[in-house]
Amino acid sequence: MMIPAGVSQLKQAFHKHLAAHTSVTGSSSYLLLFYAAECGLKSICLRRNNLRSTKYFQDPIKNYGHNLDMWCKELNINACKLTFKTKTENKSTPSFHLACGGSSRNIGAAHQAWRYGITIKTEDEEYLIDWLHQLCNWIEENINR
Repeated sequence: MMIPAGVSQLKQAFHKHLAAHTSVTGSSSYLLLFYAAECGLKSICLRRNNLRSTKYFQDPIKNYGHNLDMWCKELNINACKLTFKTKTENKSTPSFHLACGGSSRNIGAAHQAWRYGITIKTEDEEYLIDWLHQLCNWIEENINR
């Protein structure tokens, strides 16, 4: 069960995780960047829906969890709003391939790969990180609106 968090808590978590991700390297850095984006998106979603806490999220939003793709769709963020340096795909969020076995996963699984030390194909990981940076830039521009 999700621990409820308020708008200001999520906003603070966004800024703390975003700042902290630069103090470490590798998968720990990427994990903090992922969680920064997740907290920022949830904060914006709460504010836009005039909700005080995540405990007030209703279906289907309350079940989005770590699925950044669904959060982006909920907030109407698409590829047009984010610019990419490494790929030009016409979709709102990236997917990736595991280095071992090559199976394709959506961005919602990236935090698991980084948390468990599972290697992502280098090109895909670079794209994910760039996309997360672009998303966090968008969040910084929109978190107080």
